[in-house]
Amino acid sequence: MGRDNLKLKVNHAASRWAARLRPFYRRFPYEGPMPFFKVDPRGAYSPVEPFFYNRVPKAANSTITHTLRQHSTYRRPFAKGSDPKDHFLRPSYLNARDVERLVNEAFKFTVVRDPYTRTLSAFQDKILGHKPQERAFRDWFGSDATPGFADFCRYLDDGNLYVDMHWAPQTDILLLPLEMFDFIGRVENLDADLAHIVTAIWGADASQGMVQAGKTTGARDKVGEAYGPAEVEIVNRLFARDFEAFGYDMR
Repeated sequence: MGRDNLKLKVNHAASRWAARLRPFYRRFPYEGPMPFFKVDPRGAYSPVEPFFYNRVPKAANSTITHTLRQHSTYRRPFAKGSDPKDHFLRPSYLNARDVERLVNEAFKFTVVRDPYTRTLSAFQDKILGHKPQERAFRDWFGSDATPGFADFCRYLDDGNLYVDMHWAPQTDILLLPLEMFDFIGRVENLDADLAHIVTAIWGADASQGMVQAGKTTGARDKVGEAYGPAEVEIVNRLFARDFEAFGYDMR
């Protein structure tokens, strides 16, 4: 508990620092449950077009970011590496003028995903895929056996919903009030919605092709077999605000 309390104190201190000193967070204080240093990189602002993309993990984030990089001429000064996520400005990097342009001129958008599919995709990618997130899950699971999706749902329900961005509720990752977004796309309609985003930012003459990136888990085709009554009940309860905010139907 000592380490958890320290992390909580650091997060609160970072949020207070940002609210006092950074223009974006003075205007839009982040009061959600996610650690500040994890949520801040979820904003991607380009001052050239301008646009602001609120990146949601496990919601075609890699494909969308690569597509934006292909179209945009902006590159953040001193960005390290070739990762497109580092080529745009985080909210904490913005000065007062940037924030005013973001509010008044930028095309502000995000793309979200059905909570059933997104939660299953996070399990397949991060737990069954043996990513770093598996370690904390294994400590809780207490076994080297292959876990089932029901085990992961119980893990989330046992106080671990906010352990990682890839399965945290999407409403808790948003950096702007919901009503400020000019467009909220859906992964389920990605081809058309990403084409709309590209057109809105760069005009009808812009290339409509999207850049496929990231690993595909095929979760959408596995929802029927993965979800029983217990899994449905947990996801309905934990992600109730996502269902309501983004208009997804509960089972």
